[in-house]
Amino acid sequence: MRNPTKLKLSLALALALAMVSTQGRSGQFEDASAAKSRGDFPSAFASFNQLAINGNADAQFELSLLYSGGKGVQANAKQALNWLKQAAAHGSVQAQSNLGVAFNRGLGVPQDGVKALVWLNIAAQSGDAMAITNRDVAARRMSAKQIEQATALTLECQQRMSEALSLPQCM
Repeated sequence: MRNPTKLKLSLALALALAMVSTQGRSGQFEDASAAKSRGDFPSAFASFNQLAINGNADAQFELSLLYSGGKGVQANAKQALNWLKQAAAHGSVQAQSNLGVAFNRGLGVPQDGVKALVWLNIAAQSGDAMAITNRDVAARRMSAKQIEQATALTLECQQRMSEALSLPQCM
């Protein structure tokens, strides 16, 4: 039988290490944001890139913007879209909203009203005002059947996201 005191101590230590690790990443994100704000795009890119590789959705979104605008890195639409999709899949509301707009307008992806509505639905559920507006505008141009398809796909994509599964049908 395991010693309950040692088990409690081990759990407390693991929790403390996780909190310190999270605070470090948060500080790194703030530092990267500050670098971006002051126009030090190469430093911002380096920090956001490290965080993005480690799965930080907000950093992934920021990388998509840097690649899109060629700030701190050579402009690369393919990389911008790749990071935008990863950020959306990892829960960045801004990325989900932007991905919905991209599908709605055919920006870097084939125009697809159903996928646009999926991502705008997901972002709108977080209360994002721009996503709500864009969702409503997109839905007005769709048939009842397309809206029904988008609703079903939204639920499927949300389920896959919650289970950290791949989202090819959503992208």
